[in-house]
Amino acid sequence: MEAQRLSEYSDIDVPAQPRGLTRKLAGAAAVAALFGTGAWVGNHFAAQGQVTSHAGELQQLTQVIAKPKRGQCSKVSDNCLETGCCSVVGYTCFQTKENMGKCLKNCTPSANQWCTQPQSLMDPILQDAVPQSTTLYCFSVYTSNTGTTKPNYELDIIQEQYRRKISIFACEQSDVFADVTAQVGDGLMTIPVDDVEGDFHFAKRKVSGSWVNTGLFSQVWKKITKHVYTDWTVKVDADAVFIPNRLRSWLGGQLVPHDGIYLENCKYVDYGYFGNLEVFSKAAFTTLLANIDLCKASTEINWKVGVKNGKYGPMGEDLFAQTCLDMKGVRRVEAFDITTDGACPADRPHDQQKNKKWKPNCAETSTAAMHPFKKTEEWFQCWQATIDAFGDR
Repeated sequence: MEAQRLSEYSDIDVPAQPRGLTRKLAGAAAVAALFGTGAWVGNHFAAQGQVTSHAGELQQLTQVIAKPKRGQCSKVSDNCLETGCCSVVGYTCFQTKENMGKCLKNCTPSANQWCTQPQSLMDPILQDAVPQSTTLYCFSVYTSNTGTTKPNYELDIIQEQYRRKISIFACEQSDVFADVTAQVGDGLMTIPVDDVEGDFHFAKRKVSGSWVNTGLFSQVWKKITKHVYTDWTVKVDADAVFIPNRLRSWLGGQLVPHDGIYLENCKYVDYGYFGNLEVFSKAAFTTLLANIDLCKASTEINWKVGVKNGKYGPMGEDLFAQTCLDMKGVRRVEAFDITTDGACPADRPHDQQKNKKWKPNCAETSTAAMHPFKKTEEWFQCWQATIDAFGDR
């Protein structure tokens, strides 16, 4: 799915933004002092009634930056003042003058340039939100029939994870699904799913030659029930080295709107929800489960054709999940520091931008996930290296 989400934009970092704030403001002077640098809140903020002030009055607000689907946001070349957001992941809409908003990677205010972040009056980027605990339901999917003759070590990796009680098995709840029944370890079997709609093997990916996995995952999602016991659902690829406590630490600072969020993990692409580590809040995942059939049948999504009239082939499950949630109004939050992914060009070093086989140095990487490590030995070498260097937090 990499090709259909890539863009031509360079990889200058965006300044870190707070995941959620509780703000107490006293009058217009306090508003100007807090937002005068234009770090993240724009000039429409008070006009929308989200900040009101009288002399000496304090108001507490708890909100989070949560963006709508890219189709509601502006292209990088357009004036983004009306939408308040940018279609390319990782770009931020800054109001640079009275009637101009630009999609930029960062912004430095000056005498000639504002750097406030505008709010769309129709669909505000800032959303009322609340804290949420960090219990995790984690699952992986083992595919026996991949469609290729390449060696597949997924089951070996998952079996050893289970033996050591690491990766998804260190979450509060966990499952392993598969297109076959297989033993994961003592007392645990895969949960098999059947090709009841005949779409497990209808098409192959253009580059890897493996089956497009949306049909398989739609049946996996329909069998998931344990998500109701936790606050977050996390899908982890078998070849992603995953440290749950690091994700819990990250989620501890994340506020969640009423309709939920999902975490975009790759920047400077059109669609930034990459499948090595997919994180859904409870409300977001519940929405996905309730709308699988609707989204599969939707002409708006048209998953068997794919984006840009099929230029890159049918949608994989990660892009399908994102477009389905987008269609149902679930917001996205940028979380570029939860995973280091060789499939995400922005995660690669400058001198490795074209190397699609690049892998992170796990002894120097402290993100919650590292990807890809497809062979059993290299997976556990990575896990040990990052644990030795950084522990499990």
